[in-house]
Amino acid sequence: MRRPSGLCVVELLVVVAVMAIIATVAYPMYTAQVQKSRRADAKVALEMVAAAQERFFTLNGSYAATLSSLSVSPDIQGGASNEGYYDISVNRPAIDQFTVTADTDSGAAQASDSGCAQFTLNQVGFKGATSTNCW
Repeated sequence: MRRPSGLCVVELLVVVAVMAIIATVAYPMYTAQVQKSRRADAKVALEMVAAAQERFFTLNGSYAATLSSLSVSPDIQGGASNEGYYDISVNRPAIDQFTVTADTDSGAAQASDSGCAQFTLNQVGFKGATSTNCW
């Protein structure tokens, strides 16, 4: 008797189970890597604002109190990072000090990145973050 070619139900179930196991392991690793790559959006925005603050200080003798006073992209002037994953804000406690902050945008895809939800950079180049391994 000739054996029929093709897959039987048991073989098909084994393949589906193996694919489910692979997906269960791979998807969290993939999303973690995507979140890590999106952190560059915050870092770039902070570096751009810090550089613009230094230019502003050179011309005016003080740091800018608002993002709209700086020569940066329109997105950043409006308080968002270039890719839109982070909200950008600046704090100027004194004319010779500033801290720029990037917080995950609550409505964006990066909001679930609680490990690195906030980045900061100040006038002396100190880099802070929610966790020590974010920068």
